[in-house]
Amino acid sequence: MKKTILFIASMAMLFITTSCGGTKTNTTDSDSETVTTLIVDSLLLNPDQYVNHTVTFEGICSHLCKHGGRKAFIVGNADNMLLRCEAFPGMNAPFAAETIHKPLKVTGIFHEERIDEQYLQDLERTEQERAYAINNEGGDVTPGEVQSGCDTERAAQGQANLTTLNERIADYRARIAERQAKEGKDYLSFYYLEATGYEILPN
Repeated sequence: MKKTILFIASMAMLFITTSCGGTKTNTTDSDSETVTTLIVDSLLLNPDQYVNHTVTFEGICSHLCKHGGRKAFIVGNADNMLLRCEAFPGMNAPFAAETIHKPLKVTGIFHEERIDEQYLQDLERTEQERAYAINNEGGDVTPGEVQSGCDTERAAQGQANLTTLNERIADYRARIAERQAKEGKDYLSFYYLEATGYEILPN
């Protein structure tokens, strides 16, 4: 009788631990390694705990880079939760065209990208050199006044309503000053994934 009660209690605990929680857990038979599947929102709301770690998460591929699928943008439950996934060098192959608007499970290394004043000065210098070279060849370009980045990439950095490089740099500087005043940090943090693999999930 005691053995029967213990067995029923064990099964009940097993049911509870496998049916609760906001993440998915997969256990491989070969090494019993537990892999927790996150969502984009979880990564971006608590980024510091995942930086430089390998993570697996799910989301919808909302946009593919027009330059051969080198970047895929995965959206979370909230529309403003966008994570850029880089196909190179970790995957060494682009994201396939059929991934667009499909649910994906992506694995890779989660990185922090910092934008500070030195970064912005280097960006301005590079842009001036580019404009100078174009104008030297008979062009007519004003440094920083051309469109910078794609719509999705700007949205991922909270710059959906900005277009030119000059506008974006001014916005970066204002946000850096605000963060330094509030947190004592003189840089902005953005996050991306160096993808090592992915799979298209059933709809």
